[in-house]
Amino acid sequence: MRRLLLLSLFPCLVWAGGNLADWPATLKGVESGEKAWLAKVPELAATADVKQAAGLEDALSKALPKNTTGVLDALGTIDAKTWPHMIGTDIVCGVPVELYTSDTMVEDYYQRTRLALLETDKGATCLWILEATYEEWKADNARKVK
Repeated sequence: MRRLLLLSLFPCLVWAGGNLADWPATLKGVESGEKAWLAKVPELAATADVKQAAGLEDALSKALPKNTTGVLDALGTIDAKTWPHMIGTDIVCGVPVELYTSDTMVEDYYQRTRLALLETDKGATCLWILEATYEEWKADNARKVK
């Protein structure tokens, strides 16, 4: 029984400090859209270097259709302060074309994220940025075809 109790405490011990140094695992956690990970975003943003900040913004982009309200809340905190390397809403809400390998994946991301943003009253600015970057992506693709 004692071992079971110790094993059940292990995730809490890891969460208390070990995960923050493990950026790949941290970014996967943020990308999942889980509330606990999104709550850590301001703390992560405050200490992130340039590469980590870019990864954090990519993870937030991927989390946006999964937990739209949670990501928008995190972005509200990020946008309200000055962070060393974080841009925030202007990056996270754009269509992350560089994260997807095909046009179909980009289209799928856009459709899922658009619908998720339409379901909340907090997402107007983010939706506007998503729409604008999507139209820009489509125009770039049309130019490549010619």
